[in-house]
Amino acid sequence: MSTEEQKKSDAYDRFDKMITMMIASVAIWVAITVYFQNYAANISEQARRRAQENAIAATKRELNGTIQSSYEWQGAFQTWREIGLQITAADQSGDKAAVERYTRLQERIASLGEMLGPEYFDSIIGWPDTYKYEADTYLVESTRLNEIYFAESELGRATDETADSLVVQITLLTVALSLYGLSTTLKGNVRWLFVIIGSGIVGLCVLWLSWSMIELLARPEVNTSAINAYSEGVGLAHQQKYDEAIAKFNFAVAEKPDYGKAYYQRGFANFDKNDISAAIKDFESAREAGFDSTNTNWNLGWAYYISGQFQKGIETDERVLNQDPRILGVRMNEAITYLSMGDLTNSQKQYDLLIQEAERQVNEARNNNTQPSASLWFYMDAGTIDLRNLIDQLESNPKPWTEAPTANMISGDHTVIRDFAFQQMVRLKETIVALEYTGQLPTAQEVMQVQPFAFGQITGTDEQGLVTNFEVSPNASFPYTTESVTVEYSYSGPPPQQVIWKVYSNGVEDQSLRVVSNEDMSSNSVWYRTFGYDYTNVFVLTPGEYVVELYADSKLVQTGTFHIEE
Repeated sequence: MSTEEQKKSDAYDRFDKMITMMIASVAIWVAITVYFQNYAANISEQARRRAQENAIAATKRELNGTIQSSYEWQGAFQTWREIGLQITAADQSGDKAAVERYTRLQERIASLGEMLGPEYFDSIIGWPDTYKYEADTYLVESTRLNEIYFAESELGRATDETADSLVVQITLLTVALSLYGLSTTLKGNVRWLFVIIGSGIVGLCVLWLSWSMIELLARPEVNTSAINAYSEGVGLAHQQKYDEAIAKFNFAVAEKPDYGKAYYQRGFANFDKNDISAAIKDFESAREAGFDSTNTNWNLGWAYYISGQFQKGIETDERVLNQDPRILGVRMNEAITYLSMGDLTNSQKQYDLLIQEAERQVNEARNNNTQPSASLWFYMDAGTIDLRNLIDQLESNPKPWTEAPTANMISGDHTVIRDFAFQQMVRLKETIVALEYTGQLPTAQEVMQVQPFAFGQITGTDEQGLVTNFEVSPNASFPYTTESVTVEYSYSGPPPQQVIWKVYSNGVEDQSLRVVSNEDMSSNSVWYRTFGYDYTNVFVLTPGEYVVELYADSKLVQTGTFHIEE
């Protein structure tokens, strides 16, 4: 062998040794990568398993809790109240023995129900604190379990992504090993091309693995202290203990600064405290922390509206509607925000779109032989309440429950805006009734003319049950403990095929008082309709304002108001 050939042979030997060492090194790196891939996959699997367990536990806790709460309220408490009425009746008749028997029975009933225990029951007013009972029984714990579920799911997702990236790295390292191996079969400079490419892949994987290690170390661990504080805050807010709830949410975000839900719930607590500026900051913080949900923007847009920041409200509403134009509640908010800006044209456009969408959803449900979502009626009705609140503000007659910007924030001619708001309110009310009961939009038609309501009590009836005596309340006001109130009314014009009564208690419809009637009615006769809780002898009408609405064939024909005194 010549000297030149010997040099070449030695070079090839040195190259083979180098490649062998590189292959061995990469093989070790592959083993390291495989280890961490298995480690990440194991973390992900365990997190997903824990997430599933907590989800099941949360569902079980909430389901059992709501059932227990319903039983305690409708069973134990209602029975307790009914026995109390028997005690009162026996005492009034002088039957002391019956009083003693009923008292012992009432005490026995109280001992059987946790809601009637001293922790939840106020013996002075004879009423349980259902909000505290619900919070203690299931709300706090189910919230905690749900939050752990979300945290574990996020941990599983994050580590699963890391595990998937490590699989890709293993594949690339295998390619590099193949390139190294192929380089030993080649001659000349071309072999170095394979080495360079393979080494580049190895270098990339080394950097990638380092980043993956950082991701594993920085994975979103479950912050139980923040979750516990958040869950307790939700329970306190449910009890309307807003200051205490805010303190819990403060602790939660201090422990976990990116806890979007905690900012969101703190925003609700501040809103309910009527600290609208703080609520806006919290909703904005929730969005910045990644909790950029429909509900976050929905409530932020509403807070902007209440505070008179109408343009921001429109922009926030559009943020939601651009994603899903079917959300009626947000469409309602945008319509009334435009109205408060004095922009009647765009407000009218939004109300038109709203009604079109409501009709579409009703038709879609009926075509599928199903019922429209209950939320459809809820948000449509909420829109009418919002308009009523705006009217009350413009008329300088806000109620304790009124949510609307103050009159000085509203731009434009207030009289024009008020009249427009009233027209849209009636239009929405009639649309709701027509779609719910006929599936079609209301049409122009001749309707009966109803005389103003007279509110009072029936004090006499004949053998057929017909009213013989009716005592009118001069000021439509009744004392607390009133079990029912009767409306006296008469009408002229064509008899309706269907009559619907709706009653709003302190601004919100009490659907248990809704009446649908298809009875024959003769014009120019006096008619009566009594409102009360016929299904029980326990509950009386609660104090506040009651607005009674009468619809004849989907047209709003008369409205009246009575009050139950404190």
